[in-house]
Amino acid sequence: MSSIILLGDNDDPEVVGQLGANFTKTKRAGFTIARGFVVPLGKYVGYGMSNEILRKYDEMKLDEVIIRSSLLKPSDSEEAIGPISRNNLVSAINYIQGNIARRQDRSAIVIQEYLDGEFYGKAYSLNPYTGERSEILIEVNLWANNSVIERDEEPDMILVNKKDGTVSLESNEDELVLEAVEVQKIYQAAKKIERHLGKPVALDWGLVNGVLYILRANTINT
Repeated sequence: MSSIILLGDNDDPEVVGQLGANFTKTKRAGFTIARGFVVPLGKYVGYGMSNEILRKYDEMKLDEVIIRSSLLKPSDSEEAIGPISRNNLVSAINYIQGNIARRQDRSAIVIQEYLDGEFYGKAYSLNPYTGERSEILIEVNLWANNSVIERDEEPDMILVNKKDGTVSLESNEDELVLEAVEVQKIYQAAKKIERHLGKPVALDWGLVNGVLYILRANTINT
């Protein structure tokens, strides 16, 4: 019987880590997540598990993926590597698991499809710079200049009134970064996922052919 768990099928942090659990809650809230699977906590990727991972990768017909740690207790030490192809998949997972073991953390591993979209960014259900909970901050990058892995480019920023969805600030005033309907999709996602997770959230999102994908959802301690 396979140890692999499809991403979005289990909400127990003791099995899939906190990030994996949040993905499941995000999916149940009605949002689209990129396809993928989870290596559960406590499963070391040796020979047998490596073959299992590659079989699942092939079965899902994935191309490039992002590999993330999904810690039992989320912290700033969460890691992500990608995009990764099949040839480097197992070695990348081993690298992350080795780092986790050295820190004596407990973590599942999320393997998630890398999406080639038009825009990528982050959204916060509170203003992370001021702590103001009546504002939602949306950060936007062209996907070509940024991916789910951190980059140095300065994102465009959109500040949205949390109560009514009106835009109060856009850092790039000469050119609209997103269409109004896209801003509203992200705004509504941040509000709804915050309700489902019970705390303010930080989201990674991507727009692919007009579809909003939630690529990561973490709670923010306030």
